Amino acid sequence: MNITLSPQDYATAFHLLAKTARHHENIGQWVEQNLLSRMPKRPSLLDVGAGPGTVARRLAPHFGSLTLLEPNRNQLSAFEHPGAQLFHTDLEGYQSPEQYDLVLCSHVLYHVPVANWGRFVDRLLARVRPGGYCLIVLGSGRGQNYELHRDFTQTVISSEQLHAVLKEKQLPYEVATTLNGFSATSFEEMYTLCRFFVFEDCCTPEQLAALSEHEARALDARIRKHAERCQEADGVYRLTQDEDLILIPKP
Repeated sequence: MNITLSPQDYATAFHLLAKTARHHENIGQWVEQNLLSRMPKRPSLLDVGAGPGTVARRLAPHFGSLTLLEPNRNQLSAFEHPGAQLFHTDLEGYQSPEQYDLVLCSHVLYHVPVANWGRFVDRLLARVRPGGYCLIVLGSGRGQNYELHRDFTQTVISSEQLHAVLKEKQLPYEVATTLNGFSATSFEEMYTLCRFFVFEDCCTPEQLAALSEHEARALDARIRKHAERCQEADGVYRLTQDEDLILIPKP
């Protein structure tokens, strides 16, 4: 049975993710309160996998230079900031020898095979100036959105795997916990967002195509129950996501 998200479903999900997520504010506040005092005045920032540049825009007032890497050209099409450098590439394709006071990598590791995380962290740290920092942000192995994912797969990508990689590499690091979240004004919007998470993160296209009609209906019913649980007393649908900010210093 061919189960897919329509272009309209994708548009709805991306709209909710972009417009209602709090992660840019969470990161901005944490950097202001805990990191700026450790760095030189007007430090340099490299944002790896910058998406639409939401986090970089939030951090921009505190940094003397901004460099954004994003392979999807559509993502950075609306980003504007005086002096910012935009590169439509991933980390591996970035050829500059420049190093930075802060290298940010927010919600990118989901797209990297876990077996390659050690090498990816090495490449991130190679971009950090001595005395600088690498900040990696990932969803954690706890909370509402994690439980949604765990209901459909046992192999949820989370910060737990990164902790293991860093300990194996014997790298020192700090962890700060934050609470992100997404909201919707209607059940259909939240249902679409839950379907997006399940179809994109928990099931392969081959697994979805192999479902019988009965199995597809059962899957849909489970997703609907998760969406229903997101409605709060004020009528708004909210899905929270616990996240870890993992700070790795470079000696």
